[in-house]
Amino acid sequence: MRSLFLLPLLAALLPAPARAAHLGAAVPDTTAAAAPAADEPAAPLGLVAQPWYRPHHVLVQAAGGQGMVAAGVGYTTLRGKLEVDVLAGYVPKKYSITPMGVFTGKATFSPFALDLGETKWQVRPLSVGMFVTHTASNGMVESRDEKYYKGYYWWSARTRIGGFVGGRVARVIGSNRFGQPRTVAAYYELGTNDLYLTSAMTNLGGLPLHDILTLGFGVKLDL
Repeated sequence: MRSLFLLPLLAALLPAPARAAHLGAAVPDTTAAAAPAADEPAAPLGLVAQPWYRPHHVLVQAAGGQGMVAAGVGYTTLRGKLEVDVLAGYVPKKYSITPMGVFTGKATFSPFALDLGETKWQVRPLSVGMFVTHTASNGMVESRDEKYYKGYYWWSARTRIGGFVGGRVARVIGSNRFGQPRTVAAYYELGTNDLYLTSAMTNLGGLPLHDILTLGFGVKLDL
């Protein structure tokens, strides 16, 4: 009889889960956290969600004022319209007054692509860009200073600033981990630099067009 009077008092003092357990009811597990979604995050438009040190593509280029052969890495943004690349090139002594290492940073803007419908090919017929090159070779400075007094040359022997126009044709070869198209592309660049332009303007008619232009070809592969 005494237990009948104690049961209501015990039920009032115990918390709800304990009361349920005491009465033999199943107690829901409230400590388990919801498992996080395992889906790969969607890449935003432009630069994809990845560390800054992981490039979007690799490239190899021949000529174009950036070395006889140059290779580098690059990044893509603005829906594939803007690419920023860094390259390291080399010119052997056979083709210059001294062996040269050429380091280049450039930006390429391709405003539009042709609509080819449902195809794996992509064509960007027009690209414009700017570049800065730095040549690592003491021989260039030493060879020119032997003939003229110091300060005769007003321009830098190592650093060039220039621009170019070009185009590219690409083919989709798969997709990256974000589901975006992965392509391999062939491109060309027709350009000039500050020294060539200054020489042409100060010697009007004295330099043929091909002496102030550079032409380069390259291949880019998305990672």
